[in-house]
Amino acid sequence: MAKYSMKDITSSLTKKKNSRSSLWIQLWVRKFSFPITYFFINTGWSANQVSVLSWIVIAIGAVCLCINNFWWMLAGVILTNFWLVLDCVDGNIARVKKLNSFMGDYFDAVAGYGPFSFTTMAIGIAAYNTTTLVPEEYKHWLLVVAGVAAFSNLYMRLVHQKYLNCYFAAKKILGELEDITLKDTEDKRSFAYIREAIDKNLGVNGIFQPWIIIALFTNTFDIMLCFYALYYVVSFIAICFLYCIRASKFEVEAQEKRKLLNAKQL
Repeated sequence: MAKYSMKDITSSLTKKKNSRSSLWIQLWVRKFSFPITYFFINTGWSANQVSVLSWIVIAIGAVCLCINNFWWMLAGVILTNFWLVLDCVDGNIARVKKLNSFMGDYFDAVAGYGPFSFTTMAIGIAAYNTTTLVPEEYKHWLLVVAGVAAFSNLYMRLVHQKYLNCYFAAKKILGELEDITLKDTEDKRSFAYIREAIDKNLGVNGIFQPWIIIALFTNTFDIMLCFYALYYVVSFIAICFLYCIRASKFEVEAQEKRKLLNAKQL
């Protein structure tokens, strides 16, 4: 007899959590993830193990997309979409088991960065193989565009993570770790909330997934690639600019606070 019922799985998802997902996930991915979760959770899989599996799935999917054959590319598209299902499954398992994993975010991020690197480059190769818009002598530029897109996306996230690491380290030194909240990401008028909403619905959790299906059947990987390359590059520039301003402002404030702390200790 199954240890966890389907009701345990479906009831673990709160309205707040579901509302913060992309429309694509809300419409069907989350629903499809429930029976998949039922299988994995009742066969002993942990949330972290599913995250690792999703990383393998997205990597294999990217390889399939690189092969200049419709059926191989179809397999790649299916695996890319299945990756998103597994990305929901690991969270479902964690919620049902009521686990607060210390390294869950790490495993989730390792798997989550797969589409930003593997799939972006794979779409570039698929565009190279299938384009009808770019002349033969210029097709190699599609590979360059894919490389720039993947670089911009990953570098942008590296900038974000490094900023947070330095920010948290500074807060710890200043004794203000307890003051850190998620208020910015919960305020619908804030830049952080708007940026997150746009990224979820335009990115790999959103229209990216149905678009890759359409691109396969219409041979328009080139158009999809150019759109996401532009999106990633613009996002990269905006994030770098924003965090440089934030870091400079925070540096001044933090130095003033440290002077006050040092003065009190004397």
